[in-house]
Amino acid sequence: DALGDLYLQEGQYEAALGYFQGARQAFVANKEMLNASLMISKIGETYLLLDNIAEAKAVFAQFGSPAAPPFPTDMVRHKTFFAYSRNKLGEGRADYLLGQHQAAEADFQELLAAASLPTGRYQEATRFRVAAVTNLGDVLFRKGDLAAARIRYNEAIQLARRDRRIDLEWAARAGLGKTLWALSQRAQTARLPTHKDPLDRRAAHASRQTQESAAKLLTDAENAYREAQASIEKVVEGSIRGHEARTTFLSTTRQVFEEAAALNAEMALAAKRNEPTAATGSSLRFTAAGFRIAEQKRARSLLDVLADGHAVISAGVPPDLIKRRTENLANQQRIGAQLTGVSIAGETPQQTVTELDAELERLTAEFESLENQIKAASPRLNSLVHTRSLTLDEVQQRVLDDETALLEYSLGEQSSYLWVITRQNAALFKLPAGSTMDQLAMDLRAQLIPPRLQRRNVGVDVPTTDQQRGLGLGTAAPATDTAAFRRASHALYKVALAPAASMIGNRRLVIVADGALNFVPFEALVTTDRGGDYSSLDYLIKTNKVGYAPSASVIAAVRDQKRAVGRNILLVADPVFSANDPRLQAGLTSNRAEVTRGLGLDSAVTDVNGPPQSSGPLTLPRLAGTRIEAEQIGRLAKASGAQGDLWLDLGANEDDLKHRDIQSYRVLHLATHGVLDAMRPQFSGLVLSLVGNKSDDDGFLRTGEVFNLRLGAPLVMLSACESGLGKVKRGEGVTGLSRAFMYAGATTVGVTLWSVADKPTAELMADFYQHLLGPNPSPSDAIREAQLAMISGKRHSAPFYWAPFVLVGEWK
Repeated sequence: DALGDLYLQEGQYEAALGYFQGARQAFVANKEMLNASLMISKIGETYLLLDNIAEAKAVFAQFGSPAAPPFPTDMVRHKTFFAYSRNKLGEGRADYLLGQHQAAEADFQELLAAASLPTGRYQEATRFRVAAVTNLGDVLFRKGDLAAARIRYNEAIQLARRDRRIDLEWAARAGLGKTLWALSQRAQTARLPTHKDPLDRRAAHASRQTQESAAKLLTDAENAYREAQASIEKVVEGSIRGHEARTTFLSTTRQVFEEAAALNAEMALAAKRNEPTAATGSSLRFTAAGFRIAEQKRARSLLDVLADGHAVISAGVPPDLIKRRTENLANQQRIGAQLTGVSIAGETPQQTVTELDAELERLTAEFESLENQIKAASPRLNSLVHTRSLTLDEVQQRVLDDETALLEYSLGEQSSYLWVITRQNAALFKLPAGSTMDQLAMDLRAQLIPPRLQRRNVGVDVPTTDQQRGLGLGTAAPATDTAAFRRASHALYKVALAPAASMIGNRRLVIVADGALNFVPFEALVTTDRGGDYSSLDYLIKTNKVGYAPSASVIAAVRDQKRAVGRNILLVADPVFSANDPRLQAGLTSNRAEVTRGLGLDSAVTDVNGPPQSSGPLTLPRLAGTRIEAEQIGRLAKASGAQGDLWLDLGANEDDLKHRDIQSYRVLHLATHGVLDAMRPQFSGLVLSLVGNKSDDDGFLRTGEVFNLRLGAPLVMLSACESGLGKVKRGEGVTGLSRAFMYAGATTVGVTLWSVADKPTAELMADFYQHLLGPNPSPSDAIREAQLAMISGKRHSAPFYWAPFVLVGEWK
């Protein structure tokens, strides 16, 4: 059971499933039926996480009725209640997701009844009562019974408030918001009685009443979403309660911000239709409100990802605070295990359920206090992790210049939206549903990457090549016929950019992407359907400079921390991946054997590459081209009067990056394998030397570990495969390495969007540094000049070679 929890926490659901099933069999064999029933709930929930809803439903159905009283002990009574309630909640979620609304309603009614009995007098009962009522509201909303759904959501809010559980309010408030929004739309479209007399006063009065009612409902919906967002902001990060709040309900925190942004966007568009000037009055107010919420969504989601990945950001924080935070969470976990499941040692808790509940309440309050102290102690953490969302006016004044336009996307279930902001103006455009936008982006990606180099992985094409800076075997080249690529590229351009073309002009574009738009380079969008070879197509890069950002607010934050550094470049390349590497026999020594160990690298590579073909140890191919690349850049640096320090072979290691002073370097260039773990973004990272590591380092620099680096470099270049990718999770966009390196000190991060070809990459990087080390050292200008040169050179003019490289962050 404990191993299942561990693998579940790491996102390895198939492995977790096997352990839970084994635990259930063992409990049954030992006639521990209560613990066996707890395993049924865990198995069912794991199937839900695997999107195998039908199997989850079948597992939940195996759970029996709650044990009849009398219960022998308070703890057994609590566990029985918890096991039954957890299973019934899961069964209801499965029925809801299967579209079986009548069955789901019955499930949630039974859950509510159980949580309202005297046996459900525990703190857990509050969570299940609120969850039952909130989910009943969701079912009623889906059935179209908006009036009844409204009552249920209000009831859930009152229940949460009565027991002072603000962490349980946000889902109910969001449900209330979407219900009021739907009621307002219904009121606006309600058919009034027809009257022979067009001047009938009763008809006119009814029409006015309907319009006033719709307007009030819309205002109330906006307020409900605002209160839902405020509740989310108050949920304690990383605590047991915070995790419960994100996993108990059918909606997610991402949906709350997404729906709230969409509501304000629709209000802006409606106001625009009724206003003679699009940039004045309520239209602009709602446009600005929707943009602010979209920015909040991105900041909020990073905290959720960090909490899910259990990342401990310690840079700049007093060690005592980190220690107390860690101990607090460990105690919360211990009490949670005693209250909700099996104790590994099998001991009987000395405290009653009431006492354990009270202790958990105390630890939760203490944790919130510790979090506030950590925020106060570390301005860097506050600025980039707890980024304050900027208003539209602030973005215009603090982020943009006269030659730059910000394009921020928000993809939704029904519709998507694009905010285009310049120094002087702001406009909102309605785009197709997120599924349509995602499909157009993935259609383009399929044309950018040769078929042999593609691998489907959680909705993302992940290449598998040896001579690429990726994993696997085989080589391939782009198709010589450009027609299919041109069609796919222009199709996305027409939907994603063309509506705003007149406003954009030839300005620099800063893209804040969403969904699958994160996985395509906008530079490679073709603005016309004119044919020709790859070098002659009308790419966006030929008319516009393009950059990327996690959010507009992050750009302001990195500018606030920008500081002067030296001229030198640190080049980390060509690590040793195997104890059998010939370099070790040539004089390089290691006091450590092969160390591709643990959940990190092995499972990450398995996610990308599939199960290993043999039972032997995992091996990664050496990337000799990265050494040539680093040495060439070093020579360019020397020629320009700077210095290029090379960390090669065993010197390209994790320990030195973490502990040596690297704050004086102007550029940190990392050329190695990159691993995309799309299922578990906290395990995405860079592979450094896997041999000869010190302390507990395993050679795999994970995203969570990057946060704790201390960089002074304004530019970090990740010359590795897929370093810009990650899981599209909870609205932040791509949870990849770029945000982590920005927190560590970088203001600009160069990443790649697919596995890159080794030799052409070395050529492109050399050209990039030639420009960067010149008289006008702008990274964004340097990468564009290098890419335009590769296009005009024709040999590698296909976007596969030059387009994967994008710069995230500061463009000045």
